Amino acid sequence: MSVKQINHLVKMANQIALNMAAWGDEEAVAEKTGEHIEKFWTRAMREQLLDFRRAGGEDLCPVVCRVLASMDETN
Repeated sequence: MSVKQINHLVKMANQIALNMAAWGDEEAVAEKTGEHIEKFWTRAMREQLLDFRRAGGEDLCPVVCRVLASMDETN
């Protein structure tokens, strides 16, 4: 995966979390962000973002890191 592609996924994931902030507390935001990523992202996109997080995940917001950690535990 190119740097440009992963940067795009990171940006999208962070934007999703930011948009879900209306749900209030971090727990709800993480839940809704995870639901969105699971529902609308392809498996390949999720795996690429998970691999990026495992490699350090720089630039991922804390909510997205939390979501990805949870996905990693369930896979």
